[in-house]
Amino acid sequence: MTVTLTATPTVVTYGQKVAFSGQVSTKKANQQVVIQGTACGSTNATKAATVKTTANGMYAVSAAPALGTTYRASFKNGASQPVVVTVKPLLELKRVKRGSFTASVTAGQALTGKFVLFQRYKKLKKRWVQVKRLALKTSAPGTTKPTVVSSVAFKAKLPTGTRVRVMITKLQAGPCYVQATSKSIRA
Repeated sequence: MTVTLTATPTVVTYGQKVAFSGQVSTKKANQQVVIQGTACGSTNATKAATVKTTANGMYAVSAAPALGTTYRASFKNGASQPVVVTVKPLLELKRVKRGSFTASVTAGQALTGKFVLFQRYKKLKKRWVQVKRLALKTSAPGTTKPTVVSSVAFKAKLPTGTRVRVMITKLQAGPCYVQATSKSIRA
């Protein structure tokens, strides 16, 4: 007995769902498929979803990984090839008032003590340049488990209308998350 597994997309921002789909070799409806995930830093697979096949043995189900996770579908005594889904932390930059900002990073674990980069867009060079390197100072539980929001408040003097954003590198977000940037806002 064999089963296939595809994940779309394979890179998600924290909180986003991944759509899993595949087919069992019997090509029959009403067969049970179990999707298991092994999260970054763990060796134990946990059940992410259980789904019944439809016509032609096809199935589709979704799950939201809290951090980078390797998924497998199992059907009777067969298992699919592993599919790796990487997760980006959710970054937000807010302008509190002129010259004052807060940067927050939402993820499945606290990133306190990690650094984010406050960047501005240089029109002439057509690229983002670093303004400040900021350590995330506080962490608070999010609305749902295991969500944790790590943040920092800071001041920066920039010309009005300058496009700014925050970024976290893979080195700072890792090992369970990849590099991410916030949407840009006007200073």
